[in-house]
Amino acid sequence: MYLLTPLLLLAAAEIAQPQCLTSNDDTTGVTYSRDLSDVTDFGLALYKRLSSPSSSKNFFFSPYSIWNALTFAYFASGGNTQKEMEAVLRVSDKVSTFLLWRQLGEFYETRQRNNSLYTFSLANRAYIDESLRLRSCISRILSNEIRPNDFKDNTRSARLINAFVNEVTRGRIPQIVQKTDIEDAFMVIVNAAYFKGTWKTQFDPAKTTPIDFFFSQTQSVPLHMMSLFGEFRYGESANLGARLLELPYAGNEVSMVLLLPQTRLAFGQRFVNMVNNLNSARLQEALNPRNMASTKVDILLPKFKFEHEIRDELQNALREMGIVDLFSRDRADLPVFTNQQGLYVDKIIHKAFVEVNEEGTEAAAATALILPVRSFNPDQPVQFHCTEPFVFMIYDRRTNNVLFLGAIKNPRG
Repeated sequence: MYLLTPLLLLAAAEIAQPQCLTSNDDTTGVTYSRDLSDVTDFGLALYKRLSSPSSSKNFFFSPYSIWNALTFAYFASGGNTQKEMEAVLRVSDKVSTFLLWRQLGEFYETRQRNNSLYTFSLANRAYIDESLRLRSCISRILSNEIRPNDFKDNTRSARLINAFVNEVTRGRIPQIVQKTDIEDAFMVIVNAAYFKGTWKTQFDPAKTTPIDFFFSQTQSVPLHMMSLFGEFRYGESANLGARLLELPYAGNEVSMVLLLPQTRLAFGQRFVNMVNNLNSARLQEALNPRNMASTKVDILLPKFKFEHEIRDELQNALREMGIVDLFSRDRADLPVFTNQQGLYVDKIIHKAFVEVNEEGTEAAAATALILPVRSFNPDQPVQFHCTEPFVFMIYDRRTNNVLFLGAIKNPRG
């Protein structure tokens, strides 16, 4: 399965003189919440804006990658732009958010160094034009992320940005921007993410066989369905209107969580109902050990592989959620990083790729911001057949963080 990286490109406008991240960047005694439910809620709300539950198209993206890139831009914000971003990103202040942002990055980096069973890497970069004078505290606290760049040479700049994304995503996303995307850019903020995991219990390729996948009450297409029987965590949530199955990757720290709609509603209504019910609180409740039990499960899961790119619709979705000024040449307030007046986000681009097969999952994502329940009988196997539209997540069990999120609705795309 592959994930995508968010990219923000910043162009020029008029803004006030800034402080640093805040008027006082001292983090002594400052605490941050280790609860990522707000990050999850941001991702789920964005998913509902980007992919209507009634849409027949498949969808895949990395809400965590987009949150990372937008949070980087949030550190540069002030005034009403900052207030809008705080409301949508579900954060309350820059200092605690910076600590959370930094600690999450260090946690994933440290865990990767100590774990060879799967790969999860995440990296942020801010390419800033050499003509901009950075504030000293920004150069200090973001020294690992900031790269000076000459945006007058947009061919070289695009090649530099794409090389970074290509490296982090192991070649799965070789290009996030074209040179025309950054013609007027002063700054490009990029987050790239990559995941590759092997199932703890692998599917036997010899058992993969064509089975009908129904994308409507009467229409179906045969898909290569992987088959597996074993003990897995399974549960049902009336609040979500969903049945849930957790398929762990080797190492037990990251899983794929599958959500199938309960069948009490008509075919066309039950997937819509499940997605509309999705929020962090209901998801956490459904995944709680008291609501999911290890039980024998008969699994059918299609092999799938597809790419997805989001451009204008991502900016539109964020506007609908309440981030408006950030994308306005006249109203954007981004005074914190530099003395350059007039920065605003001109484009935001997200690309993603995912592949699921018998061995496991590989996912890569890149985002760029361009600124011009019930009890079960353990002896009675449960059928969990993904032969109709379903939601899937790559879920970090240690941080309760949704790294990637997608839906398979139609074999035809």
